[in-house]
Amino acid sequence: MRIPAGFEPFQTRAGFVIGCGGFFLHREQPILAMRVGAEHLNSVQIAHGGLLATLADCAFGAILWRQLDTPTPPITVNLNVDYLGAVREGDWLEAHVEVEKNGASFINASCRLKVGERLVLRANGIFTRWKGAPQPTA
Repeated sequence: MRIPAGFEPFQTRAGFVIGCGGFFLHREQPILAMRVGAEHLNSVQIAHGGLLATLADCAFGAILWRQLDTPTPPITVNLNVDYLGAVREGDWLEAHVEVEKNGASFINASCRLKVGERLVLRANGIFTRWKGAPQPTA
């Protein structure tokens, strides 16, 4: 299926994220997206809630990392998720991230998952900068 203009494959070393299927990062806008496949569905044939929460959390990490320009992505301290609508196989699902506050210790941000203009999930999170050494690349 076609990937909309402006998106490129999201590069990550995180095995869990790789196992979720292909994510795509917009080159300029604060959006991480994916095409929902049969492997992402639950028993009632809609996208699994854990997948939606994972996309939101990964979107926070990818967008904040890019905007903050730090050696490692931020660490999730708290994540609140509200499921608002169903996502179906074949849907192009976009996670739109907005930084609410970038403080000295914590970053507050919001995320809206959309299929077209239809809102399917909203999330709010608190993040902190990783204080350990960056892990070597494999």
